[in-house]
Amino acid sequence: MEKSMMLDIKPAKLTGGVGSWKTFEMSTTITTGSSSQGAAVTAYGCQPVQFLRDAIEAAKEKMIFLQLFGQYQLPNNMAQIAIPYMTKQLAASSWETSTAEYAAGNEIAWTQLSNNSNVNLALETYNYGVGLSNKNLRTNALNLLKFSQDQLSYNFENAIDSAIRAAIVGTPNASSGSVVQGAAAMSNTVAGMQTIFGGDATNAANNLDAGDILTTDIIAKAKRLLQSSAGYWWSSNVWTKSAFSKNPWASDRMEPFVLVIAPEQEEALCKDSQFVSAAEYGGREVVLNGEIGALPYLGVKIISTTKCSPWNAADYIEHQASTLAEDVAGHQCVMVKAMKIGALAWGRKAELKVFDWPNADQIRMKLSFDYACDTIYNDAAVKIVVADE
Repeated sequence: MEKSMMLDIKPAKLTGGVGSWKTFEMSTTITTGSSSQGAAVTAYGCQPVQFLRDAIEAAKEKMIFLQLFGQYQLPNNMAQIAIPYMTKQLAASSWETSTAEYAAGNEIAWTQLSNNSNVNLALETYNYGVGLSNKNLRTNALNLLKFSQDQLSYNFENAIDSAIRAAIVGTPNASSGSVVQGAAAMSNTVAGMQTIFGGDATNAANNLDAGDILTTDIIAKAKRLLQSSAGYWWSSNVWTKSAFSKNPWASDRMEPFVLVIAPEQEEALCKDSQFVSAAEYGGREVVLNGEIGALPYLGVKIISTTKCSPWNAADYIEHQASTLAEDVAGHQCVMVKAMKIGALAWGRKAELKVFDWPNADQIRMKLSFDYACDTIYNDAAVKIVVADE
């Protein structure tokens, strides 16, 4: 008899064409006693051994990047959502002007509105599963059903957050051809994501050096770039003002500026006297671990997480739709305007089913969900490329 349950996943508040479907076939490898019996226990027959029923969990991260995206729930029978957005506010010079009185045959000068576009999100289906032999369930002290449910739940959280992070800043790789591209970059003709580097580094290959770490000056610079209508891009390794204006974003309580950093960058800030000065900034509880709240720094919420994408020395990172090699280890941090940077559409929410499989004497557990995500306002993000030490 089939039993169904919903994962206890509580993302941010949900609101709510034909896309491609990607289905991952579950592995045929079953979780048997030999794969989950643990380490051998040495004891005497007259000295009983007690086993706890629950495993002590390893460290895991909460959903970090999901809280930066707007979320939409698609109704049944819909495979795609088109999200309209205003590319930018029309400049005053774009409006046609008219006089107060008109001569015979003259009309008001009409203004053409061409500042709207849309992002299409085509849902994809994801399936993950665990097969448990009944013998293993009967002879294992561990509550394997709960253990498996917890592991699938964590896999769901990690998959969603990793996809959103990749959509914003991309994913580094040891191979230049395997680097994942993030949001469209700022250029001389397009309003996109701006990229700044630690220290005096530029976008030249292997230009980031030891000591080019995250500082309070970089945080202030990233905030200014989000707020300004002027955008900058790297032209032949020179930080150059774009001829194309961007959206001037403002941080507010419901949609704040959020800076996502790694523990290595948190350490650098904690050693910065300007950052930890309680007298100047009102308190030491500035860096947040996994949730948005508490005291901001310069009006920017800060989240420290291991989900911030790292690279090793000699790896490649994405920059302005191309790849860039670096010879020191570091992280791609990012400051965004929350809820404007992108969106995630849900089709089927995370659904967990547990069912008997008598012909193989097993219990099977399947996790399924449908979603798609992408950036919307690429100029609502500033990527910060810094060394770890």
